[in-house]
Amino acid sequence: MSSWLYVADGDDESRHGYVVTGFGGGAVGTTTALGDVDVERGGGGTTTASGLPPTMSVHARNGSDVSVMSYASAMSVVAPTMVEEHARVSIAVGDVIRCECSSTRGANGDDQVWAVVIKANHRVRIGPILKKKRSSKVKEYRFEFASEAAMRSAALEAALACRLNDRGDYDLSASGRRRLLVIVNPKSGKGDGVKIWETKAAVVLRAAGFEFDVKTTTGAKEATRVARSADLSKYTGIVAVGGDGTVAELFQGLGERDDAVRAMKVPIGIIPAGSGNALCKSIQSDANEFCDPVSCAVTIARGHARALDRAEIKFQDQSTKGWSSTKTTHSLLSTSWGFFSDVDIESEKFRCLGGLRFTLQAIVRIISRRMYRCKLMYETNELGETHNATHSLGPIGEPVANRPGWRVVEGEILGLWVLNVPWGTETTLAAPHAKFDDGSIDLVIVRPTNRRNMLKLLLAFDAGEHIHNRAVEYIKAKSFELYPEENCSNKAGGFIAVDGEVAAQRYDPKRSQEKYGPFRCDVSRAGCQVFAPSSTL
Repeated sequence: MSSWLYVADGDDESRHGYVVTGFGGGAVGTTTALGDVDVERGGGGTTTASGLPPTMSVHARNGSDVSVMSYASAMSVVAPTMVEEHARVSIAVGDVIRCECSSTRGANGDDQVWAVVIKANHRVRIGPILKKKRSSKVKEYRFEFASEAAMRSAALEAALACRLNDRGDYDLSASGRRRLLVIVNPKSGKGDGVKIWETKAAVVLRAAGFEFDVKTTTGAKEATRVARSADLSKYTGIVAVGGDGTVAELFQGLGERDDAVRAMKVPIGIIPAGSGNALCKSIQSDANEFCDPVSCAVTIARGHARALDRAEIKFQDQSTKGWSSTKTTHSLLSTSWGFFSDVDIESEKFRCLGGLRFTLQAIVRIISRRMYRCKLMYETNELGETHNATHSLGPIGEPVANRPGWRVVEGEILGLWVLNVPWGTETTLAAPHAKFDDGSIDLVIVRPTNRRNMLKLLLAFDAGEHIHNRAVEYIKAKSFELYPEENCSNKAGGFIAVDGEVAAQRYDPKRSQEKYGPFRCDVSRAGCQVFAPSSTL
């Protein structure tokens, strides 16, 4: 008997394809049903030099030929024996978190047993329906081999087949070589950060062979201090367990290091435990993955990283009138002013409600509107010019004298929301045209409008339909400068928020904050790395 491990296309529900295992041998042309696919074998049990049946094709249930698997495609693994006879296993490729080698003594104590262990996150089905969220249970599938060479070859091929990014432990002495720096914010969202880490994310990552250095924050800006002083040479990546504010603090610490350029290339993983979780939602949804702690832990465990633009925000120096040369705020998510920052910051008192806090405060601000005046100047790159010409029916604003490529928008607005990624919260598709590494940042400007239309806008933001509203202007830019006017009649508000945290405020500013006034934002293309689901799945 011979057995194999190979990848087959799965149904639309899984979206990942399947890793399917089964036995060879048997009559010519026999067909064995394996889960949601059929495997047709020919050759009467004979095998090629690689050990595979001479022909093997995978068929969908409707009978259409999906693909033909072969050893040459590097998507097949041959195993001489299998622990559980006649087993039939179907695993979603995207659920595999680890392929590792194992060496043990046989039952008689003499023979060496070589095996490849595949670890996969467990998805629970209720009848025919696949649950949206993964469970934190990890299952192991063991395949035994006759020699060490065959085991190592199979482990490598399995990692390739499962699209793992160098995650196989092919050297038995290298077990546990991967280590993560984990920063847990116990106050994020509803205050469940520690529980989410210990009962969900850590279970998956530990099964995937990771070790951790866990730092639990006890106050504001502690994540910044940890990231600024950590010895990053010890770590495969950094994981933030919290909301967008926790990620912002972590990234600010990386940007303040002497080796900031190198430090900001260390992959960042996110376990969502906050109210907004916008950055995590953007990363996961880009690959049609779910944004829950276990799914995000699987993303980190699989090891793929992708480039993400970053932004640098500098406030105007009040003495020189130039942009600050001593303080830079580093951003991965967003910058907001007016209506959007008011909602974000003033909803803090409803933190116990999770993401619902934003909706409640937005309704308050619609009922009691605040108007702001500003001058906004922006510059675009080539991609931005194409987008603005296509989606905005031409450039927005007037050319700026003596500054080629720059345009200016002036007057009264309700709010400005500038985003680096598509999602502004876990339920708000604020910048539907935003890309991860296009060197642009997306500006959403809301002009004054009546309360009825503001309510329509609030509902339209969830699906990204707000960009078609008459009160909205949508611009892609590589740099922008905002000059808020001081003669505002509002008696409250006036926050400038970066990644959901107050950078400056007009009324009762704190000593640690910037002076409320003009600021500039510049985009650094592909300036950092984040763990993300593989785009090939």
